[in-house]
Amino acid sequence: MSRRLARDFGVPAILTAAFYVACANDPITSRDNGGAAGKGGSDASDAGETSNAGADPTSGSGGSRAGSAGASNAGQGGMVANGGKGGSTESPGGEAGMSAAGEVGAAGSGPIDECPGLTIGGKSKLPVPVTTGVAKPAGTPGGLSVLNWAGFKGAISFTFDDNLQSQVTHYAELNAVGVPMTFYLVGNTFAASKTTWATALTNGHELGNHTMHHCKVDGSQCGWGAITTVDEEIDNATTLMKTLLGMPDVYTFAAPNGDQAWSAPASERFILNRGVSDFATGVMPNDSITNAYNLPCHIASTNEKAVGGFNNITDDVRARGAWRIILAHNVDPTITDGGYQPVQLAEIVGAMTYAKNLTDVWVDTMVSIGAYWRAQKALTAAIVTTAGTSTTYSWTLPDHFPPGQFMRVKVDGGKLQQCGTELTWDDHGYYEVALDAGSVTIAP
Repeated sequence: MSRRLARDFGVPAILTAAFYVACANDPITSRDNGGAAGKGGSDASDAGETSNAGADPTSGSGGSRAGSAGASNAGQGGMVANGGKGGSTESPGGEAGMSAAGEVGAAGSGPIDECPGLTIGGKSKLPVPVTTGVAKPAGTPGGLSVLNWAGFKGAISFTFDDNLQSQVTHYAELNAVGVPMTFYLVGNTFAASKTTWATALTNGHELGNHTMHHCKVDGSQCGWGAITTVDEEIDNATTLMKTLLGMPDVYTFAAPNGDQAWSAPASERFILNRGVSDFATGVMPNDSITNAYNLPCHIASTNEKAVGGFNNITDDVRARGAWRIILAHNVDPTITDGGYQPVQLAEIVGAMTYAKNLTDVWVDTMVSIGAYWRAQKALTAAIVTTAGTSTTYSWTLPDHFPPGQFMRVKVDGGKLQQCGTELTWDDHGYYEVALDAGSVTIAP
């Protein structure tokens, strides 16, 4: 519940923790939290949400399975971790979490439970920087910082709109470059080439939502059919993608015609929306200027070249430490498919190959780079708590955030732990932190 308050209503986690302390000592408000007898409910894996102890903290067991969730459950059972002082003896571990007895307790003496369903300490799917042989930091524990763009100098995404015939015809050549791309599909037309798009998913590319009929919000400028409602334009396209292509979910959106009026409905369903306006500075790490629901992009001009055109954008992200997005439509002017401002296949392939060969530029999908960018902002705003000699950083991810994402971080020294597992230093120069865990602890 505390995590939901923080996410849905903007209530700081510290205040929500205080709220539950108050509720645990109030026999009326603790009615659903175990009552005056302080039993804490039948299952305290949600300790602090539905299972806080009642008016008598000494008799409150916090539930039959108090503190079963580990440090990652920052929003359940307390500010940092379940368990702790006053918790059940079954799983007493925890780090400065709000205990099942209804108070902010010190760290428990037992082990922190594993995070249910999470793999901690494994390797992510992020690309690996060329730098290697970096020694593990051995200074004073602390100083957590995030590596911009996963350790690369800059980032770039190549996107393709409208599932056009030229893209289908030349999919093999585009895929052969070996960089992940994002294709934005129109719901009313992609089924005819669904085999290609299913293959694209298998090859590691992203498929995003481009609505059912490619209209502006007001119903004008429709490309493939007439709009029904705004909700149906988005939701029906997502449903088709999940049904016909077996996608678990869709995480990014591209506004048809660049209409900014799509920003609001997109924000209720996705982690970002790509617009069509561009600005040369690009998207910067932790910037407070860029709107995640109107991301800028460079639209390929008719017959734009790699040299002197697309490649200049790649050079620019290296120099600025930025992320930029390139958008192409028709990739073969000999194929008449209605694509906007056609370019030659060799030029877009050449541009992607150029970016890939630089090795210090992160070339990836909208969802991969966009999730990293948004998560870095969340970690920068993390709540920091201490318990003895340990420091814990707790964060709340944006709504609609894709699961299984990682963040690369550095410290001055100390050991990094998540859910009771010590993280391994990667000699490319970072630790990889599982974002779903919701927290990370630095200990001596």
